[in-house]
Amino acid sequence: AEMLHLVQQSNIPESKWFPLKLRPGKDLEKFKRLQQIKENIQDWVKSGNSLYIYSDAFGNGKTSWSIKLMLAYFNSIWAGNGFRTRGVFISVPEFMDRSRELINNRDENFVKLREAIINCDLVIWDDITSTKLTDFNHSLLLNFIDARALANKSNIFTGNVDYQGMAQNLGGRLASRVWNGSEIIQFVDCDKRGVYSG
Repeated sequence: AEMLHLVQQSNIPESKWFPLKLRPGKDLEKFKRLQQIKENIQDWVKSGNSLYIYSDAFGNGKTSWSIKLMLAYFNSIWAGNGFRTRGVFISVPEFMDRSRELINNRDENFVKLREAIINCDLVIWDDITSTKLTDFNHSLLLNFIDARALANKSNIFTGNVDYQGMAQNLGGRLASRVWNGSEIIQFVDCDKRGVYSG
């Protein structure tokens, strides 16, 4: 029940609760590094580490790997956890839309999710570089990510651009916070959606 609670509270889409088996292809060394992190995930999170997994290509495992790491973390801490939220998955484009709607319509579940972002051990910021941020979105994201950095909390970011593209979309200050505060892992393999086996 505690493990199920962690997954339900995490905002991970239900379709991704059981991640696909990923084939490394050209990214064998990157997969090995991620496997190392996965095997020591509790210490990795406790140390406040962060990752940025990116690739020019879509569909080559960035989101799947980030969720795999979060589920491994849940698996290592669920016993005796009670019903605390320990990790949260954020689809950044959707999060931005919902934050804007919150100005006019208070959504209690979403308010709780935003509180969890500040306090939980690990946040996945999926697709953080997908669009150029408005001023509103920039200050919102910066506040959350700054607060987590100051509290030495772990983040996993995924995106499709290098530092230059990140600076264009997120602005220099936020890009610097994400890029310079994270271990960078770049996937080079092509789109493999539909190739993965369960």
